[in-house]
Amino acid sequence: MTIAVAGFPRRAGEAALMSLDLWRHATFRRLWLSDAVSTLGTHVTAVALPLAALTVLGSGAAGVAALTAASTAPYLLLGIPAGAIVDRLPRRAVLVVADLVRAALLASVPLAWAAGLLTLTHLVLVALLAGAATVLFDVAYFAAVPAVVPPGRLADANARLEAARAVGQTAGPGVAGVLVGALGAPAALLVDVASFVASALFLARTPRLARSRAGRAGVWRDAAGGVHFVLRQPVVRALTLCSGLTNLWHAGFLAMLMVYAVRDLRLPAATVGLLVAGANVGYVLGAAVARPLRDRVGLGRAITGAAALQGGAALVLLAQPVWIAAGLAVGAFASGLYNVNAVSLRQAATPPAMLSRMTATSRFVIWGAMPLGAALGGAVTGLLGAPGYLALASAGMAAAALLTLASPVWRTARFPQPPTDPAGREVTDAGAVRA
Repeated sequence: MTIAVAGFPRRAGEAALMSLDLWRHATFRRLWLSDAVSTLGTHVTAVALPLAALTVLGSGAAGVAALTAASTAPYLLLGIPAGAIVDRLPRRAVLVVADLVRAALLASVPLAWAAGLLTLTHLVLVALLAGAATVLFDVAYFAAVPAVVPPGRLADANARLEAARAVGQTAGPGVAGVLVGALGAPAALLVDVASFVASALFLARTPRLARSRAGRAGVWRDAAGGVHFVLRQPVVRALTLCSGLTNLWHAGFLAMLMVYAVRDLRLPAATVGLLVAGANVGYVLGAAVARPLRDRVGLGRAITGAAALQGGAALVLLAQPVWIAAGLAVGAFASGLYNVNAVSLRQAATPPAMLSRMTATSRFVIWGAMPLGAALGGAVTGLLGAPGYLALASAGMAAAALLTLASPVWRTARFPQPPTDPAGREVTDAGAVRA
């Protein structure tokens, strides 16, 4: 099988790419830039949109909760069929259109505010529809990266992508605070509008990306094939369940840590925000050392150790509250290390024709666990108190590592060659089959 990579067949170009710095690979560089700018804008919106509800509309906690639910609900509502939908469309077109749709939706907020027509219903609809576009974008994006980067450089590419996301997560809320103070919350969303337009422009200049020829048996039947693949492929199954269980506990852990730090430890809210933001430095470092560490201890052991370390770091900061900054940084380091290697292994263990559907199913589990985890955290904290829940969540995150320890992941020393799929062929956006 030969796959188009930046305008030439992978077999012909793979050796050249292996010897080049990824930054010199034009298609990957544009993918990276699109992800970096849109991630920064997205984290501006994560702060500016709730602040618009609070400061402009006078909404309370219920309004902010509705916005949060609307932004994450598409992962549960659209997550499973998203892969089959993306398989039926040109991947580059999906990426560009999703960016432009999100830009238009967010641009409607400052326009409605200027016209005096902004309502909470408007904000909730924007969050819901933009979340749906994000689901489709993410599925197409994570399936496109392996089609652009040869298997030997896939983990290096993911390390660069994860580092860019960590920077966006760190800088985005700070940028949002400055912009909201200077321009107001609705106008601050224009930064995200600009970021999505810039992302679309970068993506529009990429060569046509390989896409899968789906079974054409129907969206839900093809989607069921993705679910079946994740359930029966032991490496993908273990990594998906480990990540989902970790997110189930981590979503509530982070929220309840705020409660614990402010109410029990009497830390100023601004200090807590800085501690959480600063922890992303650990994430960048974890992504950076993912390659040398897995070369030293083996891929599977690096993944399992990182999963266990995240929960262990959380227990340390509970035992010694003065170590909150260190505990958060170590946990973020473990998360960066885990994500680079686990995402790359999931991609490497999946046939190219199944990548979109595998990604959709895995993200349904991994991201869908987050709103459930937040609700669980609130309920258990009401029974055990914040320290009791945080200890339970820490143990839960550490226990997630057992799912990889008891699977072939632990025995995986290096990335496998991508498996072939006799039922699927790769085609370019122009429709030419490459088999």
